[in-house]
Amino acid sequence: MQSLKERFTVKSYESDRSGLFKLFSFMNHAQELAGAHAIKLGFGYDDLIKSGNVWILSRFHAKFFRIPKWREELEMETWHKGNDKLFGYRDFLVTDSNGIEIITATSSWIIINSETRRIQRIETVLNGEMREPMRKDAIKEPAARLTSPPDMTPAILKTVSLSDLDMNKHTNNAKYVEWALDVIKPEIGFNMTVKEMWINFNNESLLGEQIQIFTNEITKNLTDDTFANYGGSGNYLESSFFVEGKRGNSSVFQFCMNF
Repeated sequence: MQSLKERFTVKSYESDRSGLFKLFSFMNHAQELAGAHAIKLGFGYDDLIKSGNVWILSRFHAKFFRIPKWREELEMETWHKGNDKLFGYRDFLVTDSNGIEIITATSSWIIINSETRRIQRIETVLNGEMREPMRKDAIKEPAARLTSPPDMTPAILKTVSLSDLDMNKHTNNAKYVEWALDVIKPEIGFNMTVKEMWINFNNESLLGEQIQIFTNEITKNLTDDTFANYGGSGNYLESSFFVEGKRGNSSVFQFCMNF
């Protein structure tokens, strides 16, 4: 089984005020399908936890050619692309009912020990390479390591709550996306169309910890060539929204979105 596919309909609780598929909901579907596929290939949660290890999402990059709508039927496909010493690579593809690609994504995963929280070498835990890699790219380059801009502005102080936690007893990766979107000004959030998203998960956050959220909004001119990927012509303005969550001096997560 080189890939796994799931058909689903966008639910009302997965949609925003405009009836569009939330980024938070997309991340939930992606992590669930990734977990199911890994289990079928023999290196999922049930397999790793026997040796006291778990998969952790480290980096994620997605491109949105169109945001799906409430009640729309979608198909999500995922496959893994092999690994190096520390990262396992996995891609995602979302198509609409006509088979048209509307979302592509790539992700990088690490294995940590559930007790020590230390990163483990993948080939050591899995006794070699991950089974059945698929040599296909939804996005060719691995998700980037982000660099925060120097002029970040404090936004809110977030306390990790019970509803933020997952089975690994830390903040779930999709919740960071929700945190990031919650600090966008309503006048921007109500009218933006997301084109691309990156996120780095740098450190765990645990129940009761306080995470300072910083933001930076950048608007830049785009030439014809730069904007070609978005189907435009002429000179345009593209906005980027950068968010970082820090615990003291330690970066917990970084999020960047073009819209």
